[in-house]
Order: sequence, then structure tokens, then C-alpha cells
Amino acid sequence: MSPEEFNRVFRAQLPMVSAYLSRRVPFGDVEDLASDLFEIAWSKKEQIPEGFELPWLYKTARYLVSNFHRKQAGRKGILARLAEPVAAPSAESIALADIELSDAFAGLTAAEREIISLWALEGLSNADIAKVLEVSENAAAIRLTRAKQKLKDLLTLENIR
Repeated sequence: MSPEEFNRVFRAQLPMVSAYLSRRVPFGDVEDLASDLFEIAWSKKEQIPEGFELPWLYKTARYLVSNFHRKQAGRKGILARLAEPVAAPSAESIALADIELSDAFAGLTAAEREIISLWALEGLSNADIAKVLEVSENAAAIRLTRAKQKLKDLLTLENIR
């Protein structure tokens, strides 16, 4: 892949990747993580399946976000924060806007919250979710269906109370 082709293909993905990152890390860190992500993409450009650039970027971004949070957790013990940085709302904080949805969303496992977020917030198809989670398309569809059913059941349970 030529530098021009890489630039064209991956520049088109930047808005979606930035939105994904902004829901998971403080706003001030989005640009740095996006830069790191595209540096990794450049170094592995020959390994990225054509047509699956965005799912590959989401999958790799998940690892970067995980590493980011692990580093931040270590720093919290060292540095006292004076104020929380301004950040775009996370998937969880969007759910918190509705108390019933918040309670139901909190009742899901982290994996269930992630798959619903990839589907609802990122707009990914089952095939793309499968690439992000590194599972078969069938497994992704089953996990998503089960997570949505569990959320629905939890919402129904909240309305009965």
C-alpha cells in the first residue's frame, strides 16, 4: 500500500476512530492515542485485511485504551489530581442519562456493555464486531443477541419494581 493510498483510506476512518476514543478516554488524550493508533496501522499496513480497516482500527484501539487506563491507574497513586479533565461522554455515562437504563446497563458485564456499545454507538455490523473482538461472525451475533436480551430483561425487571 502506497503512502498516498494509506493516507486516503485511513484519513477517512479518523472521525469514527476519534469518536470511539473520545467516549473512552479524556478528550485531551484522544489525539495522542489516535496518532499512536495510526502509527501502528502504518507499520502493520500489509497485515490489515482490505475492507476491514475500521474494525481493525477499533480492535487495536481497544488495546491502546486498555493500556492507557492501566497506565492511568498506576499514576493515580503517584499524582493527586486537582480536577477531572473534560472528556466526551463514555458509553456508560450516556446510559446514565436515564436512571432505568443506567441501572440495567450497570447490570451487564463489561463484555456485554462493550458489544452493545460497538453495535449501538459505533454502528458496527456483526461482521465488524467479530473483527474487533477477534471471534467468528456467528459468535459475535450470538453474544450481541444475548447481551441485548439481557438488557431488555433488566429493563423489564426495573419497570416491574
